[in-house]
Amino acid sequence: MSDSEILLKAAINRIAARMTEKLINSAQEFTEIAEELPQKLQNEWYSFKEEVLEESDRLEKKTNQSKEKSSEEQLSKEDLIQIQIDNLRSKVIDINKDIEGKN
Repeated sequence: MSDSEILLKAAINRIAARMTEKLINSAQEFTEIAEELPQKLQNEWYSFKEEVLEESDRLEKKTNQSKEKSSEEQLSKEDLIQIQIDNLRSKVIDINKDIEGKN
């Protein structure tokens, strides 16, 4: 073999060795990731469920506050209606008094 053939064969051998080493390292990394993945997925799922529950609680509180506010507004509307009724009664009584006073 000539020097150039030996040099070319050495380069090919080194490239093959490096590629093999990279493939082995990549396979090991993939194996580690694959082993960790179920636990990571479980952690993410647990975290997601917690977030959903917290959001549900927040929405429930918001809804309850809204209902309370609506109830308070309803009470104040009822109070306003009652005040109007009382004012009308008072006017009717005043009119009756005026009518009786003229008779």
